[in-house]
Amino acid sequence: MPLTLSREDNIINQRVMSQQLRRAGCIVHVANHGLECLGFLEGSTFCAASTPLSVVLLDLEMPTMDGLTCIRHIREWQTEGRITQHVPVIAVTANARNEQIQAALAAGMDQVVTKPFRIPELMPQMAALIAELERQKLG
Repeated sequence: MPLTLSREDNIINQRVMSQQLRRAGCIVHVANHGLECLGFLEGSTFCAASTPLSVVLLDLEMPTMDGLTCIRHIREWQTEGRITQHVPVIAVTANARNEQIQAALAAGMDQVVTKPFRIPELMPQMAALIAELERQKLG
């Protein structure tokens, strides 16, 4: 499962999570902030380019461009047609208050995962989100 992991709020956590995802069979591309995530997305299959991408894990707390700003750009690009299909994006955050979760969903996140979480619990969520979007595309 190709995915991009936008920067964790802690570089060590970012490395640990990307290693765990790789061990679980994912191809992981790491972006250090929202602008890098957008740049990677432009080179992906979602923008008619060649790099495969299935799902984006987007931390809400990042330097340069935070996750909420980044997802707003992604959804705007979809509306404009710069992105050819819905990009599945899961927010990753330690901010687990209901208002923060609702704000992330309202900004365009498909799902929100709160830290700490385990990769074996995250993998089925990612797969289910991708499958649901595929069903919607076909239906």
